[in-house]
Amino acid sequence: MSQEAVIAAALQTLDVFIHTFNDGDARGHCSTFAYPHVRLASGQVRVWQSIDEAIPQMERAMARLREDGWDHSEWDHRRVIQIGESKVHLDVQFRRFRADGSVIGMFPAVYVVVDVDDRWLIQCRSSFAP
Repeated sequence: MSQEAVIAAALQTLDVFIHTFNDGDARGHCSTFAYPHVRLASGQVRVWQSIDEAIPQMERAMARLREDGWDHSEWDHRRVIQIGESKVHLDVQFRRFRADGSVIGMFPAVYVVVDVDDRWLIQCRSSFAP
């Protein structure tokens, strides 16, 4: 697979990640993760061993965000930091918005996207998002 194809596959995974999040589709969102999945945020390290463990936690997180006025998120940028045949490190930044378009917050992060049996999935996320 060429570097361009690897990058395209990783970015496609991030597209599905944010679209399923915005749609409130916890199962679809968690399907973009490789397991075990690691998230470093809010001063905590969370490790989800399986999709069945991740879904209920993601459902609760989505509900909390909606209660706080969150409507959707958008990427500000997605830049490749490093690339290999089966792994891509990305410097990303996203913003969370209310329904009226006002910004809740802007959050830089690093995502690691890996090839698992010809599926590109997010293995690890480290962000400054709560």
